[in-house]
Amino acid sequence: MRVMVVVVWRPKNYPAWNGRPSGRALGVPRALAADAGAAPYTGIHLASLFPRDWEVILVHEMVRDVPRDVEVDVAFLSTMDFCAPHARALAREFRERGAKVVVGGLCPTLNPAYFQDVADAVVVGEAEPVMCRLVADLRAGRLARVYRAEGPADLSELPVPRYDLVETAFKMTMPYEATRGCPYACSFCVLSAIRQPYRRRPIPNVLRDIQAVPSGWNWLQRRYLIFWDNNLGADRPYFRDLCQALVPLKRVWGTETSIDTITPESARLMGRAGCRSVYIGLESLSQESLRGSNKRHNQVREYRRRLGYLHDNGIVVMSIFLVGLDGDSAQYLDDLPNLVHDVGVDVPVFSFAAPIEGTPFHRELRDSGRLLEGDIFGAMDGVHLAYRPRDLSPDELELALFECMRRSYRAGRVARRVAHSLKAGVWGGLVSASANLEYMSFQRALARAGRDRLRARGPWPGQARPMEASSSGQGSRSSTQK
Repeated sequence: MRVMVVVVWRPKNYPAWNGRPSGRALGVPRALAADAGAAPYTGIHLASLFPRDWEVILVHEMVRDVPRDVEVDVAFLSTMDFCAPHARALAREFRERGAKVVVGGLCPTLNPAYFQDVADAVVVGEAEPVMCRLVADLRAGRLARVYRAEGPADLSELPVPRYDLVETAFKMTMPYEATRGCPYACSFCVLSAIRQPYRRRPIPNVLRDIQAVPSGWNWLQRRYLIFWDNNLGADRPYFRDLCQALVPLKRVWGTETSIDTITPESARLMGRAGCRSVYIGLESLSQESLRGSNKRHNQVREYRRRLGYLHDNGIVVMSIFLVGLDGDSAQYLDDLPNLVHDVGVDVPVFSFAAPIEGTPFHRELRDSGRLLEGDIFGAMDGVHLAYRPRDLSPDELELALFECMRRSYRAGRVARRVAHSLKAGVWGGLVSASANLEYMSFQRALARAGRDRLRARGPWPGQARPMEASSSGQGSRSSTQK
């Protein structure tokens, strides 16, 4: 059987995108038309679950379009929420060409009905528990409409990922997942809608898998490993044992963990084990916004000290900041680029929170009448505002997001962040310089494209609806900028 696995993607700010030819017609800037930094884990893992006698073609839309001239028996589409309309278009195309279509991922798990008219089957939940039955049904030619996982997967049984299928257009081609899930339930996070126990892979399996490196990869691709875990450090003893096991491999790696896992001891061990970059979801520098998001384990007063532990051990810190949470004021947003710089984040990213269906955040917005009406999947990319903010006007908040991007990636500010990272050693400086230059191009292009879209669009689409939240906090943003 010949199958194609597609990790669905589209550029932020351009929901009408349907491949790079359409992107040129839409005027998508070059900095937004691809995402070649680090390969995702989903596709190579899904491909590893198929029978070895199947021919598997893997397409990451971040770096290449789905080939329209390749015939396959089955197309497996994995999609996030903001890519869902594009995934529907791809599903229709595959079916028109005679292929069966199976759709899965977090978005189809929460919204299976959205895909049932364009897909032959929808996987609800994790793929591993249903894959044997799904494969058998494909061979027998009798697909069920829905394959629902009745429980979490056993991570000790996962095979080696199909690294041989990764496009070498990615700078970092070795993604991995040592744990799955997160013990926390932040109100805006998709994992608060899909609650599963926190699980760990056996460390010998981790070491086995990350040494399965294709011979054709270049030096950096063989050396740099990305753990795509939601919270790798959540189980402190496991994380300690994993770091100790990684030391002899002499790999350079990055991961994601929560701020409360960072201590002087954990940071020293991470640095010794080769960690040179970490993504931490600080999310906000407003304690009120964090409390309202059920993110109480984040304490703003501790940010600078804990990030300092990482810097002291040669580790670069990337973090996302959500703009427009209910505790945010106009003054806070005006100060945000300076506050981010002051706490020591090396690579900041700014975004709206996406109201993912099934999360407490979505329910609160829906129940208070603040959610944008209609199909909002296209507005879930972090740069379209899908809800009415509590204390600011929508137009004010949209402009504030793009100002945060622009001001944080001024050349002088980027140079200061990179210079600071050089104190952490050669690897830290290289990682910081590479990430900052890439994100400077990306965030500045996104800010320009977003502002252009706002000018062409006019008022926010939900503007005509009566204001249901308090407007007492609305007002002009301060013009003070550094």
